[in-house]
Amino acid sequence: MATRRRPIPAEESEGEGWQVEAGRALHRGGAAKRWDEGTELLTYDNPFNQGMERVWFDGKIVYALELGEVQVDLKSVKVAQEYQVVYSVELDAQGKPKGKPEAVPGQYNIYDSVPGMEKYSPLWQFNYVVVPRGYKPNTLRSEDDCVRSGHRIVKSTEVEN
Repeated sequence: MATRRRPIPAEESEGEGWQVEAGRALHRGGAAKRWDEGTELLTYDNPFNQGMERVWFDGKIVYALELGEVQVDLKSVKVAQEYQVVYSVELDAQGKPKGKPEAVPGQYNIYDSVPGMEKYSPLWQFNYVVVPRGYKPNTLRSEDDCVRSGHRIVKSTEVEN
């Protein structure tokens, strides 16, 4: 015999202030915290086990899903800029890295934009910032830091989604 569940009153299941944490815990908790430019800070539990990475944006840590390299026509497709801090990189005639760039261990990549900004795109063109061996990881934390650093920036044709 099936048991009847009582209907849930609207005030217990609808309205403002509900939060879902880790896809399971449902509770009332006030409005979601807001970050600069109105972006909400969300709990995300990665249900499809996608590769997630931490990156810098304007001196703050943000999280991004890495979905792999794509081939696009850079003259006709809007791309955002991503900076990878490396000790060395060499590009081929098509602007792709010859072999794997020598990344600085522990340094997060750097984005020039986040969703909601005019220059944002989910496609990221790689720029390699070549630093000396004495560089302290995560000293560079924004596009502005990279540009003003005086370090050589090598723009590639490599694009990731």
